Amino acid sequence: MEFVTSETSDRKIVIVEGPDRLEANISEDFRKMINRLVDEGKTCLVINMEKTEFMDSSGLGALVSRIAATRANQGDVRLACSTPFILNLLKMTHLDKVFKCFDDVASAIKSFES
Repeated sequence: MEFVTSETSDRKIVIVEGPDRLEANISEDFRKMINRLVDEGKTCLVINMEKTEFMDSSGLGALVSRIAATRANQGDVRLACSTPFILNLLKMTHLDKVFKCFDDVASAIKSFES
C-alpha cells in the first residue's frame, strides 16, 4: 500500500498521512515506510491520524517501531490525532506517555521548533 507523505518547506519534518484503519493487513507496509524514512535520515516525523478510525496492536507496533531511532538522532515521532478511539487506545496502552499527541498537524509541526 502507498502512503501519502509530504515535507515541510525546510524539508526537516515529514508528514505521513495515516490510513483510515491501521491494522494487521497494512501495518507491515506502514512499518516499512517508517523504516525507510528513518534510514533516509528523516527523523522528525508527524503521523497525521486525524482520519484514522481504528488501530490494532500491529498498528501500534508499527508506530513505535523506530521511535528510539528517531530520538537517538535528535528527532521524534509526533502524532496529530483527535479521534476519541485513537486517544483512548493510546491512553489504555500507556503510549500517551511515549508519544506527544497534538490536535492537528500544524501544532505537531510547531512542537519541533521548541
